[in-house]
Amino acid sequence: MKIKTQYILILVLVILISCKEKIKTENNNTTINIKSSKKEEVKPYKIYNSEVFSIKSDIIGKEYKIYVKLPKSYKKSDKSYPILMLTDANYSFPLVSSIYRRLSSKVDPFIIIGISYAKGEHFGTSRTRDYTPTYSPNEPNGYTKESRLSSGQADKFIDFMTNQLMVTLQNKYRIDASKKVFAGHSLGGLLANYMVVSKPESFDYYLSGSPSLWYHDKSILEIEEKYSKTVSDIKANLFMCIGGKEETQGEYKMISDMYEFQKKLLSRNYKSLNIKSVVVDDEDHETVYPSFITKGIIMAFGKGF
Repeated sequence: MKIKTQYILILVLVILISCKEKIKTENNNTTINIKSSKKEEVKPYKIYNSEVFSIKSDIIGKEYKIYVKLPKSYKKSDKSYPILMLTDANYSFPLVSSIYRRLSSKVDPFIIIGISYAKGEHFGTSRTRDYTPTYSPNEPNGYTKESRLSSGQADKFIDFMTNQLMVTLQNKYRIDASKKVFAGHSLGGLLANYMVVSKPESFDYYLSGSPSLWYHDKSILEIEEKYSKTVSDIKANLFMCIGGKEETQGEYKMISDMYEFQKKLLSRNYKSLNIKSVVVDDEDHETVYPSFITKGIIMAFGKGF
């Protein structure tokens, strides 16, 4: 009887040890499985066929990032491509790149060039300095005191774009310099209009979205008046586009300003100046950009245009 009891005890002990080893093995296997499972790697989103490089402006003394999107056919051919140069590239470049992809069947291929705000600067200071043609230190609708004090240096920015940056781009990429398109919105639109009545040879097409023609008591009208007395013709294509709500959105009547500027230009009877203006209903200053740039791209690069 004693032997039988001992046998049972030994059997129970063996079973307990066996169960313990099994649990240990299962736990070890679980640990191994957890360690062996790879965590999904998160990668930043990249715009297809895009590149970024930095350049310091010799005349402005500021550094800018230049965003470049090449057409799909670029690497498969040896042809040269026209360019679309954008202001406010921090937001416009990814948006225009996506719109361009959607329009690929409707437009001829082109290279997108986006210019960032100056490195290390508040965007308001960078925009005010680079996009405004006249010095307005007390501008009531300016960003900050610093930005207002740096205003009126558009000529330097134009020189940077058309000379230093353009030379750099032509050395790096196959660019068709016979068709250069500029696009800007708000103060960037003001810059587009300013180039038309000061240095129209800078680009061939000017896409002006919601131009801030109210800036500095509409000084752009005085600039246009003075320039008209020095030339008999302007060779350029100007497309202006604005939201239907912008006439009453703020203190400025931006639609009226746009048509006033257009009327001035048309009164000069420039034979080589083409102007088209569009008002997009139900859009305001903040929402109109996608419609504006889509229409502008089709006008400048559309097949058959």
